[in-house]
Amino acid sequence: MMIHHDFWWRFFPRKELTQLYISMALRSFALSLIAIFIPLYLLQEKNFSLEQVLLFFVFYSIIFAIATPLAAAFASRFGLKHAVLVSIPFYVLFMVLLYFLSSIPILILLSGSLLGTSHAFYWMGIHLVFQQASHVKHRGEEMGVRSSVTVVATMLGPLLGGILITTFGFGLTFGVAALVLGISAVVLFQSQERYTHYSFSLRSIFDKSHWQDSIFFVSRGSHVIVQSVLWPLFVFFILQSYFSLGIIGSLMSLTSVVLLWLVGRYSDHKDKKMIIRWTSVLESIVFFFQSMVNNVVQIVVVTIFFSVIGAVREAPLGALEYDKARGQIAGYFVSREISICLGRILVLTIVLVTQSISGGILFQAAANFAVFLF
Repeated sequence: MMIHHDFWWRFFPRKELTQLYISMALRSFALSLIAIFIPLYLLQEKNFSLEQVLLFFVFYSIIFAIATPLAAAFASRFGLKHAVLVSIPFYVLFMVLLYFLSSIPILILLSGSLLGTSHAFYWMGIHLVFQQASHVKHRGEEMGVRSSVTVVATMLGPLLGGILITTFGFGLTFGVAALVLGISAVVLFQSQERYTHYSFSLRSIFDKSHWQDSIFFVSRGSHVIVQSVLWPLFVFFILQSYFSLGIIGSLMSLTSVVLLWLVGRYSDHKDKKMIIRWTSVLESIVFFFQSMVNNVVQIVVVTIFFSVIGAVREAPLGALEYDKARGQIAGYFVSREISICLGRILVLTIVLVTQSISGGILFQAAANFAVFLF
């Protein structure tokens, strides 16, 4: 008996925002299998020095910034969801090259280019889709749901990734991540394509009227690197175990999932800026203590506090960012992503110059106060 090709999609959610949540959750799960381990993979498995690993992320950030206007132009012409789709093969090729780095070390630059290009296309597409599909009056709640479902999807990712890497190696783990990544893009296309206008302009990227927002986005970028690169390295140097690092990654997800949705919903009826500023001050205090941990108990305690505070901050902060995207929306997100990339480069440069990961974390404790300009 023949089964119609779209049989299974009849059971799939029809609401575009729900499809977006599922797509982002699948991608987050795929990336969580390996993302937290990439700095350590380069350091431990491929024998690059710490300086080379940090320079890899500097180069990735430069390419990310350069590719962002190109991604916006592509999305404007071919559609926002097609920009997301194009990001998938770039990421898969990145993982393939990452696996073969020991044979041809110079490929580390090419792999960084692929990673930066993939992220530029993905985030430009996703930001613009979410900005159009979400609702202004409920954006805090919707941002909370979006963050919650991605966190749920990543709760077991680092732990499972640690087990797969320890048991079967990085090759199989990369393969599983690539498969789930492909499915995430297919899900997004179950609703119609969306479009937006964008024309490249240096003036729009460096608009003086947005300088306060740009300074905040620079701090946002350094925050991303501290959380995704410096902290995993810092923890691994203490724990010396992929499995233990995976547990810490999952613990960060577990402690924040409920708060993301609750605070997001609450922020729709309260002053988002007040919530963001108070939690940013608390987060700076946690960063200060984070730079000084030296045992497992301290790592667990700091991780829990960091996750709880971050969960309270993230939904209203994300909603406020989307609320500010008015007028030339694509241009706003191009400027945002470039500023975030500058923040990534800045904190990595500080670590390279000071030869201290703790120094980079302490810098973020101060940089967090840029939120008062936002």
